[in-house]
Amino acid sequence: MPSLLIFGGSGKLAQFITERLVKKQYTVYSVIRREEHIPVLEKLGAIPIIQSIEDSSVAELANVIKSKAPDTIIFAAGGGWRTAQDPDLNLIVDRDGAIKVFDAMVEAGGTKRLLMISTIDARDRSKMPPAWYNDEDRETSNQLWGMLPKYMEAKFGADKNLVEGNSKRGLQYTVIRPTWYGEGGWTGKVEVGKVGFAPKISREDVADVFVSCVENSDTIGTVFEVKGGSVPVEDAVRRVAAEKVDSFEQLYR
Repeated sequence: MPSLLIFGGSGKLAQFITERLVKKQYTVYSVIRREEHIPVLEKLGAIPIIQSIEDSSVAELANVIKSKAPDTIIFAAGGGWRTAQDPDLNLIVDRDGAIKVFDAMVEAGGTKRLLMISTIDARDRSKMPPAWYNDEDRETSNQLWGMLPKYMEAKFGADKNLVEGNSKRGLQYTVIRPTWYGEGGWTGKVEVGKVGFAPKISREDVADVFVSCVENSDTIGTVFEVKGGSVPVEDAVRRVAAEKVDSFEQLYR
């Protein structure tokens, strides 16, 4: 039975991913910070592990990875609601926590496959916006960075560290960068690749993208955006894999 370990397993997106993987007969280990999330995750079929990413060392996180030896790791952790009171938690969890997990994977010496949740428009703002953005996308980009500067900085920092440090780490990564989430629910259809902000996307559809990437090793090395669309998820992911889409390499480095 294939196995997968999710860092940040209590989040809404992570729970949708867990639900789908368990139905596909994956063993899912879910690293969480608070015991109150255990019942929900157990109901989904996951195996909870209490471990605070922000308070753990690289060695401690490596021990968690070594103890479970998963085939794949998903980093889905974030500062969450706590960042409203302390925006720097974005840097501590979303960026520094992610980097600790990258290093822990190397120290653990086993699992190489990594899927990362990032966000659309996590980029070097000193450079021009992506060529495929329209006027509305550029305006939305300014709004997003104005509202959540620490979050955007943290996500870009994690992506940059992963991509540019991988010649030494040798991880088999895929970075998935969804647009803003909507509340429309599951559709099973998306648009992926080099895309703009609109329309919004549901977490359920993003979860489908993650599962499809877990099961498609040709997505290794891709970095791509995801928004609402009309293409069935598996077809969209196959195209990204075939074209080796890497928006970070071309525009954000």
